[in-house]
Amino acid sequence: MIALLNAFYKARYQRFNNRSQLQHWQAKQIKKHLGWVCQHSPYYHTLQGQPLDQFPIINKQIMMKHFDQLNTRGLKQQQLFEIAIEAENSRQFKQSNIDDVTVGLSSGTSGQRGLFLANSQERQIWAGNILGKLLPNLLTKHRIALVLRANSPLYSTINKGPIQFCYIDITQPIAVWMKQLDQFQPTLLIGSAQALQLCALFTGQYSALPIKPTRIISGAEVLTPADKAMIQESFKCPIHEVYQCTEGFLGSTDQFGQMRWNEDIVFIEKHWLNEQKTHYSPIITDFRRRTQPIIRYQLDDVIKVSDSLNKLGSLKEPACLKGPVYLKDHEQLINGSKTVSVFEAIGAIAGRCGDCLILNKQGKQVPLLPDLIYRAISLKLTRHCDYRISQVAENKIEIAAELSMQGPIQAALVGLFTQQGLSSVEFTFALKPTWNTANKQRRVVNLCSS
Repeated sequence: MIALLNAFYKARYQRFNNRSQLQHWQAKQIKKHLGWVCQHSPYYHTLQGQPLDQFPIINKQIMMKHFDQLNTRGLKQQQLFEIAIEAENSRQFKQSNIDDVTVGLSSGTSGQRGLFLANSQERQIWAGNILGKLLPNLLTKHRIALVLRANSPLYSTINKGPIQFCYIDITQPIAVWMKQLDQFQPTLLIGSAQALQLCALFTGQYSALPIKPTRIISGAEVLTPADKAMIQESFKCPIHEVYQCTEGFLGSTDQFGQMRWNEDIVFIEKHWLNEQKTHYSPIITDFRRRTQPIIRYQLDDVIKVSDSLNKLGSLKEPACLKGPVYLKDHEQLINGSKTVSVFEAIGAIAGRCGDCLILNKQGKQVPLLPDLIYRAISLKLTRHCDYRISQVAENKIEIAAELSMQGPIQAALVGLFTQQGLSSVEFTFALKPTWNTANKQRRVVNLCSS
């Protein structure tokens, strides 16, 4: 409990005056962390005393290949997979542990399932950070509903004191889990974009009293602008986002509605995906996790650089991304306080690198980023629409949507391709996609990227 309260206090109240102070503090945390990891992880033992930039960049494939040597508890991958899969198949997630270490599985969207390990202290730190960054206020009781594919002892760590926690298993029929939501009446609703859409569409149909959360938090999947607008209109409450995955609690929405990296937990390097440096895949170093070190781990996600004002117009991101500055005429919005997060803003979590469409431009194959497609379609459509855009061959795109929406979506894509100077493609059409809550919702998919 001490670790939880300490993490909560730091997440809620720790402030940095500027980027330089933050970066100096990060450097000290990283140096200390790397020294400990090199002593306890056989994989990193030979790098003792080396700076971060001398550590190898790894990904899920490399981590899983060297998992037994990389973790600091001498745990074996095969045994861990058996424990986690048994817990998931039986839906008895409290059994997903070995000694004091919780074992979790990623969803496998990228084609390979990954393992997640956290000991009891790391679970407390995670819970403290989650509560510190996400709770709307501290003066009322909170009923938190987590609407996701799988539960974990990690999540139940936050079931403390004035916090009531309820896991909603969306692999069950929708009538079952919507009834559970109705009975629980959450004040804080956390779920994947797909689950939140289902809640918005069916809360009146399956609930005697429609749920009325005071805040909604989306995570685990890309939340497109159109989907966000639909959910927000249905529930009439703010929607925040978290960037939470097996690699850690990476980002969250601040008090102004701006998504930011949790730079008090992770250090971010950028692998740029285009010459304009508008999009990158993040390279993560988590200086809190020891059981399963996350050091220079490159995610497959596409991150868009922030380039706009937040909703209140009170923060502006300079081009150099050295942190937010206040506009003088909005300082009174926060009672004149000049203490504000200097954590770097995230423009959008725009999808996976593997789901970029690869199309022809003047004889060369170039990637088209998923968020450009989301934006083009949302600007063209006049109402919310379920769709999936799939690249099924080198020069062929399939549009899956209801019949009346296929034409407008095709027109949006043709306009985008023309604007980007891409060669014309062949379009095929399919029925509206049927989403499976057991898997992630992906609106842009490259089926021939491998």
